[in-house]
Amino acid sequence: MTTETANKAKITALYARTSTVDQKNGLEAQIRTLQEYCERNKITNFEIFADDGISGTKASRPSLDRMMALARTGGVERNIVYSFSRYARSVTHLLSALEELRALNVGFTSYTENLDTNTPAGRAFFVIIAAVSQLERDLIVERVKNGLKNAKMKEAMDDRH
Repeated sequence: MTTETANKAKITALYARTSTVDQKNGLEAQIRTLQEYCERNKITNFEIFADDGISGTKASRPSLDRMMALARTGGVERNIVYSFSRYARSVTHLLSALEELRALNVGFTSYTENLDTNTPAGRAFFVIIAAVSQLERDLIVERVKNGLKNAKMKEAMDDRH
């Protein structure tokens, strides 16, 4: 952590995103909801990071990238998003992001899903989603191995004929 970062109070990073620029009202609604959440919870030191008209399938999103860069330098205390779907493009991406935030000691809250990784239920959810993601990876590996084994057996049978 740089001296400049150490002297600055950590912020709460609010993240919102829409897939198309035609969803301007949707972006404004997400931001308004997140700001109201902060007001209700007496969170005053926040910064809004918003990607307008950028698909969630894009690995790189300018505002998300800036927010994560700030988190990596120790400038973010917690990240609040409107919903998982606005933040991550897949369960694997969500898990990867949550793991990185946890390693950086950055809390994560999803407004719509009512999940806060700073609570016991939120931490339990993280463990469950991590287990499901690991199962998904293991099943993919198993299917690939079975597919390769089947291809070898077919090749061996074709060689005999």
